[in-house]
Amino acid sequence: SIVRDITPRLIGERPNTYTYTKALAECVVQRESSKLSIGIIRPSIVGASWQEPFPGWIDNFNGPSGVFIAAGKGILRTMRANNDAVADLIPVDVVINLTLAAGWYTAVHRPKTALVYNCTTGGTNPFHWGEIEHHVMSSFKRNPLEQAFRRPNANITSNYLMNQYWILVSHKFPALIYDLYLRLSGQKPQMMRIFNRLHKAIGLLEYFSSQDWEWNSENMSMLMSHLSPEDRKVQ
Repeated sequence: SIVRDITPRLIGERPNTYTYTKALAECVVQRESSKLSIGIIRPSIVGASWQEPFPGWIDNFNGPSGVFIAAGKGILRTMRANNDAVADLIPVDVVINLTLAAGWYTAVHRPKTALVYNCTTGGTNPFHWGEIEHHVMSSFKRNPLEQAFRRPNANITSNYLMNQYWILVSHKFPALIYDLYLRLSGQKPQMMRIFNRLHKAIGLLEYFSSQDWEWNSENMSMLMSHLSPEDRKVQ
């Protein structure tokens, strides 16, 4: 109860404790970095891999990957987002490659101030939330997942009331019906618990899916210019 009471006063206008603690970490690093060479990587929304170890690789269902899987399973039917906002998703292997390159540059060139690298895609290859709906649905229709709850048919809307209506009709009501069936057949109910976890994940993502930002990537370009042609090809 104490944590619940003090959290709003601590994080202020930040959307959640995750972004707040990342800002705290950066503050500590920069404050204590007078005798260190520091590079800070700021990735946007980290998603599945682009190429390494193979396209689409993930090791958990956190973030957007879990939401996409839920849509493919037919569990997620509605999501609130701005269709015209940039979905600044960055593949995890791109973040790792940039981290390696930035570590090399920082160790070799020892910049006098901490360099911040915005690891984002919105400025170079913008992709919008409205496009995600089409690509995710068409992908799972071509490659359906096993043991789907329903046929994939998710819809992205920016209207709060419409989203709440579809959550009630397409999420909670079917979950209650299915859990009743499980109880009557002697099994443990689980769908309502799954939907509660899904709604929590979507709620965390909603702040970022309802608006977009423009990120400066000059330091990223500067770093790439210092790599050899062979290393640049790898990155």
